[in-house]
Amino acid sequence: MKRNEDNIRLINVDKAWDSLYARLEKERLLTDKKEYSPFRKRRIFLQRVAAVAAICVGIIFSVIYFSQDKNDSLLVLQNKENVGILVATLEDGSMVYLAPGTSISYPVVFTANQRKVELSGNALFNVTKDKQRPFIVETDGITIEVVGTIFAVQSSAENLFELFVKEGKVNVHSKKNQACISVEAGETVQLNRGGLNKSGITDFRTFNRYADKMCFKDEKLNNIVHAINAVCGTPTIITEESLNNRILTVTFENNSVESMTELICLALNLERVNKQDTIFIRK
Repeated sequence: MKRNEDNIRLINVDKAWDSLYARLEKERLLTDKKEYSPFRKRRIFLQRVAAVAAICVGIIFSVIYFSQDKNDSLLVLQNKENVGILVATLEDGSMVYLAPGTSISYPVVFTANQRKVELSGNALFNVTKDKQRPFIVETDGITIEVVGTIFAVQSSAENLFELFVKEGKVNVHSKKNQACISVEAGETVQLNRGGLNKSGITDFRTFNRYADKMCFKDEKLNNIVHAINAVCGTPTIITEESLNNRILTVTFENNSVESMTELICLALNLERVNKQDTIFIRK
């Protein structure tokens, strides 16, 4: 791997394809034993990638379920799969990561004074900052109000509730006892018989779990990158502005940030370069 004067690592593409082809052959994933040029090896592999992509599309269609709420102005989005996190972008640019069995109802367009959604199940929210319109989540007798933050919610019909804040500040209201508590980054709040109780987060794997298997359906590239950066940390991904509106359907399962960017580049015929703790995606 070479470096130029800007300290950017450049990938030897042919060498990488040769290495990948050798591994596929070793694992008996290739049936044809003929010798191939790097170009033909690449074509064979891309055919297999296309097949895998088709399978991923089928999986994602089984994950997503849209329906119309009783109120015609609301949509309902459900993750009906047993595994996998469904990642979706709301009208204001906020992102929601729905755990299996979770549903969310929300308006097609938020009102001028608030952004309100209803949640059933477990989810992670990455809320776009908007001081004029607070983001409100209603779930099982609890109201969550934020301006812009990243937080995870675990709730159930059995009145089990827990909230974890990764960034920003969250106000939590309990309708049962009219209590209200502010929760900041690195803190968690639980609802029990005595009401809402706040403490420090001891296990940050709560957030990491939302990156184990992320499913995107017809999402813009900048939304996908934003979702990965929010839950995975370093290295940070930066894309050229001209690529932001590229559309992609993809599932990432237990992939590193490096692997995810590699798959994105393969799917959209782009290239990436690594510079220190940042990955750049470009034409």
